[in-house]
Amino acid sequence: MCLGPVRKGLEKERFEGGLWTITSIAANRILRIGTSVLVVIALTVPIAAVTNALVGRADAASESVLRIGFMQKVDSMNPNVGLVDPAYVFYGLVYDTPNCVDEDLNIIGNLCKDGGWYVDEDYEPYGSAWIMEFTEHAYWHDGERFTADDAVFTINLNANNYTTMWAYQPYAYYMNYAEKIGEYAIRVHYYDRATGVPMPAAYARMICIPMLPEHLLRDMSPTDISFNWEGVFDDSDPPIVGTGQFMATDDIYEEFLQGDKLTLVKNPNYFWKEERGVEVQFDKLELHFYDDSTAMAIALEIGDLDVAQFPPHDYITLRDKVRNGQLDDIVAHNSPKCTQYWSEANWNMNTKGPNPARLDPIVRQACAKATNLSFINDNYYLGLGEPGTTLIPPVNKEWHYEPTEDELYDYDIAAANDMLEAAGYRYTDDSHDIRVCTADSFAVQENLVPENYPLSFHIALRQEAPEEKDIVIFMQSEWKKIGVDVYYDIMTEAALGAYTYAYAYDITIWYWSADVDPMYMLFCQSEVSWDGWSDNMYYNPYYEANFTASVQEFDEEKRREYVYNCQKIHYKDAVYIVINYVDQTYAWRTDTFGGWGDWEAHPGRSVDNFWTANPLYFDLFPKDVEEPEVPWLAIAAGVVVLAAAVVAVVFLKKRGGKKGKTKEEKVGVLGE
Repeated sequence: MCLGPVRKGLEKERFEGGLWTITSIAANRILRIGTSVLVVIALTVPIAAVTNALVGRADAASESVLRIGFMQKVDSMNPNVGLVDPAYVFYGLVYDTPNCVDEDLNIIGNLCKDGGWYVDEDYEPYGSAWIMEFTEHAYWHDGERFTADDAVFTINLNANNYTTMWAYQPYAYYMNYAEKIGEYAIRVHYYDRATGVPMPAAYARMICIPMLPEHLLRDMSPTDISFNWEGVFDDSDPPIVGTGQFMATDDIYEEFLQGDKLTLVKNPNYFWKEERGVEVQFDKLELHFYDDSTAMAIALEIGDLDVAQFPPHDYITLRDKVRNGQLDDIVAHNSPKCTQYWSEANWNMNTKGPNPARLDPIVRQACAKATNLSFINDNYYLGLGEPGTTLIPPVNKEWHYEPTEDELYDYDIAAANDMLEAAGYRYTDDSHDIRVCTADSFAVQENLVPENYPLSFHIALRQEAPEEKDIVIFMQSEWKKIGVDVYYDIMTEAALGAYTYAYAYDITIWYWSADVDPMYMLFCQSEVSWDGWSDNMYYNPYYEANFTASVQEFDEEKRREYVYNCQKIHYKDAVYIVINYVDQTYAWRTDTFGGWGDWEAHPGRSVDNFWTANPLYFDLFPKDVEEPEVPWLAIAAGVVVLAAAVVAVVFLKKRGGKKGKTKEEKVGVLGE
């Protein structure tokens, strides 16, 4: 505001004691100006504040967003490249597969109609050809219709390029080819890849290969699709094209590069609404990625997240706060993972690596007996899991085999020492603390190592699971009691993966997740998965015979016997020390979303369910947002200020009477 015209009216101003004293004429003008400002403030500030608050709350309430927290980032947007579990969760949101699992881990149809996958009895041997009948209501996110052509393209891409398209090898190894038999139906043929002879495939009851859009990928080579494609299409809207429950936003790839979150929106045309009468009941889904678990816990507590999975220590802290009443509207839940996740000490069965003495099963068995799994479960997983045994975890009740008391490698340091001593691994005058391979040992007799070579093994582990470092340090102290030395290195999970699949290590601390059908996990320890999904090049002819039989057997009881045999043989060989069947450790808010359900009774409801069409997301619903609280104090203050301004205006008008403004007053007003 310019003050020049006001000062022109100060004809009768005088200086007293260094201060300006303003006459009544000037004072009246300033009062009018101040009153005008006051009226404007009274009319705008409180009302605008209230309006903005109400509009802001209405905007926030108009869009419902489910926010999920993870401690790992999605490592690739390409469903053929990603390795970490959050990546598979992401793929399960935007893509669909022929089959999925329900909340009780039953195998059901997804893109396949209910009951729409079955053996074609016109082909021999029985079970070597399967028919898949697909929904007629599925559309790609870019508006193109999903048809049998897409399914044939995807399955043949995997079956005919098995080595290149490595991501879904457990399903594709026995696939020969797929053929279209109708606009929405295909026939898939299975065979023995080594001989080319048609072969039954009992596991074909569950095929979870994400279907890919043929119209966008048909001109790309298998190598590009498997390794070079970034998972997005530059000229497509949206940039990721699946058929899943959720769709990518335009800036999904920029979000991926930034690494903090990924945003998806509800697919309004998802075919389950037409097929099954269910649909997602919220607008957006955000995956948030944290480097610090404490920050993630705070985000959940203050409502910036709706659900998140925590490392053991942070989960216990949060669970205790919930139990003590320090946190309202939050549920802390732990139970076995539906993905059958477990951690293991994985022995390399290739001859390469620092110390091939590990190839003696007695060495591995002794180390298994010197590993106190109950102590590890109680102290490093804080009881949030179960000591491990065999390849199929107990959460998969239909297929898990639990070793008998005689078969079990129970914790026994004395027995472990006796085993090594009898097998020719002994202390010598030159090695008082570490056993060495003597001429009596298998390792020396098989020319694996020279005589007097120490039982010293290198362990590699990932930095993303801090509890595993504590576990290795504990194993180091325990194995020392039987004369076995351990030294270790910590690396990123990506680096550990590359290190593991080079097959030149001694031991890695690694993990697996698996399907509800046992073929997936058993395949990964079969010879047919070498240089692919096998992480240790394990081989046992009896395991191979039982695995092959389990793939082909349709009688469930007979198949279970073969699956059990595989687990028994593998456990006896001590190729894995399955450390722990790790619990899922989630917490979620109940004031923002309802419909979480009972994850322990119905394990398929978990966020971990990455088999597409996760039933949880059909049931979750945003809680009704409360009516915005009207800020009555602010309104009252505004009314008071407004009333005061009105009184002041009336007072000035009375003083001015009906004579109108003086010349000086007019100048002052016009100069505002």
